[in-house]
Amino acid sequence: MAIITRYPFLTQARVEAASFLAVFRQGRLVRSGRGIAAWFATGGPTSLVEIPADDRDHVLNVSATTADFQTVSALGLATWRAVDPVLLAGRIDFTVEPKTGQHRGEPIAQVESLIDGLVASAVERFVAARTVAQLLDEGIGALLAAVEREFAMTGRLAAIGIEIAGIRLTDLSPAPELVRALRQPTIEKLQQGADEATFARRAAAVEKEAAIAENETRAKIRLEDERGRLIAKERDNELARAHIAQETARIEAEGEAHVREIQSLAAAAALATSSEAEARALERTDAVRLATEQARAEIAKGLPPVVTLAHALETGLAAAKIGTLNLGPDAVGLIGQTFAKAVAGKT
Repeated sequence: MAIITRYPFLTQARVEAASFLAVFRQGRLVRSGRGIAAWFATGGPTSLVEIPADDRDHVLNVSATTADFQTVSALGLATWRAVDPVLLAGRIDFTVEPKTGQHRGEPIAQVESLIDGLVASAVERFVAARTVAQLLDEGIGALLAAVEREFAMTGRLAAIGIEIAGIRLTDLSPAPELVRALRQPTIEKLQQGADEATFARRAAAVEKEAAIAENETRAKIRLEDERGRLIAKERDNELARAHIAQETARIEAEGEAHVREIQSLAAAAALATSSEAEARALERTDAVRLATEQARAEIAKGLPPVVTLAHALETGLAAAKIGTLNLGPDAVGLIGQTFAKAVAGKT
């Protein structure tokens, strides 16, 4: 918007650097430029034209029908600029009210409406030749390329002094109900993939749990094996200790038995030696006794029977310690005969 400063007889119109100001007097251009200020007589025959000299962004929202009678919408942004402001001012009314500095009409909307029409025409031709599936398969890039080609071929904007700096299309979507219908197979596929991933995750979890349980079981088995080997080792040690104790006891018993045997042998040897000595002594005693008896017998042979009998009686009475001796008839007769023979022999 132009800045208007009013004085008693003169008025000043000034625009920013992003705007182009053209001053016409009686239909003739007297001054023009970007960011300039112009003086003119208040109430005189002066016309002011302000044209934007910067790049302007215009939002695009275009709908079209596909070959299978489905409605699609395209969203984007078109950037345009006035490359020939004076030419543009001659084709579209950018006149500014001298009192307020505002445009009398809506020239910017006219330019953007023209751009919308050109974009809509290019989009409709591209979309109408394709089905929704083909359109979605080709994507927004193919549509953008077709629109750019359309603008490059047309000269309508250049003819009024406008240049398109760039067009960007960011979205191409069917009607909401069609979008839901088209998304359903993809959603089902994604859901199926998600379910498969869930199942796979569960299966992996089950496998991991099984592996963990198997590892725990193996660990328990190894622990039990170690415990069994420890118990067996302890049993072997106990058996070894018992065997050693038994062997020690056996050795000690054998030693004691051997000692006892030696002692027994020594005692037996001593006893045998003593018995042998006693036997020898008895033999010598018996020999002496026998010799004495033989000597006595020899002596007795030479003695009279009476002496022998008397000696026998004396010996018998002394040995038997008889207080009273009773003799029978036979004994008395024998004694008498003996004495008689003795007496007769002496005679």
